[in-house]
Amino acid sequence: MPKIAILAGEPSGDMIAGHLMADLNKHYKNIQYIGVGGPFMQKYGLESFFDYSHLAVRGYFGVIKKLPLLLRLRGKLIEYLLDQKPDIFIGIDAPDFNFKIERKLKNNNIPVYHYVAPSVWAWRKKRIHEMKKDMNHIFSLFPHEKLIFNKIKLPNTFVGHPLANKIPIKPPIKKARELLKINSQKTIISLLPGSRKSELKWHLDVMIKSAIKINQKINDCEFLIPVNNRENHAYAIKQITHIDIKNIKIIIGHSHDVICASNLCILASGTASLEAALYKKPMIIIYKMSWLSWIILKRMHLIPYVGLPNILLNKFFVPELIQYSAKDKIISAKAIEILSNKEYLKEIRTVFAGLHKQLKKDTSGLIIGRIKRHLK
Repeated sequence: MPKIAILAGEPSGDMIAGHLMADLNKHYKNIQYIGVGGPFMQKYGLESFFDYSHLAVRGYFGVIKKLPLLLRLRGKLIEYLLDQKPDIFIGIDAPDFNFKIERKLKNNNIPVYHYVAPSVWAWRKKRIHEMKKDMNHIFSLFPHEKLIFNKIKLPNTFVGHPLANKIPIKPPIKKARELLKINSQKTIISLLPGSRKSELKWHLDVMIKSAIKINQKINDCEFLIPVNNRENHAYAIKQITHIDIKNIKIIIGHSHDVICASNLCILASGTASLEAALYKKPMIIIYKMSWLSWIILKRMHLIPYVGLPNILLNKFFVPELIQYSAKDKIISAKAIEILSNKEYLKEIRTVFAGLHKQLKKDTSGLIIGRIKRHLK
């Protein structure tokens, strides 16, 4: 019976790993999955060593606060994995946590694969030269990453993004609106503040204030806020209880349906921006953090874009309102401007369709083809 160790540290990684596990289960019977992951991975057979929410840390000071716990958990996990002797280890994203584990396992002759390349082209570029010591092979989601890893002679495969396979090239907008019981004539604006509670605290308030301003200018619109669990649902409900706007609806789950049904997405930078691009949606990307984290990031001189669509297109194609620019007055004005620009809305659909086709690969098939020699 094949034994696969696999680790993901946040919802996007949990989803990516879950898709791979579902496809692996079609090819192999009775795979034993060990490691760390969330509900999606557990659905397909993972026995999680600890609650993966411990790894959902945001910002430098969040990491520092939880560092003793994280180091203790990682040490215990390494001991467990070495004792279990899996056939392979697959680290999903989470490089700061995964790489130390990967190096230890690789040094003990366990084949190590990393899935979702870290953004070495954006920040902490020097770590790329250490990555060959951590892993045997890396699976990257985006085409520009292949050239980077070829330069350091790290074996790699561009596998595309699993979301590009799951999301149809032509979004089923009518079906999504019917599922969510939305009037097909309304202007739907989705507010996606992020999946972590800390992201909700930074982003939801300004998004709601932006919705109030947009509501004053656009007739017959509706705002949808998808949240990923009941705790975040309770927090979001509390935020809208005393505001004078009745056309905001909070939904648990269904984030893809919400994006698909939308005319515009206002979202926190992250995987949601790629999801919106694959659904061919206009968007406004925002992101806020503590002032000290912002100063540190500013001094790193990162690439000029933070949103995945802009990074992949290598230009400011969708607006990014980061930190002090993420104000309700600016966000609402930009939203109204976008919704009234028919030429730009048409261009969005064309450009994002091209991006979708570029990222659409037989992702799981490419990965399984590389790792199958270990699964006997």
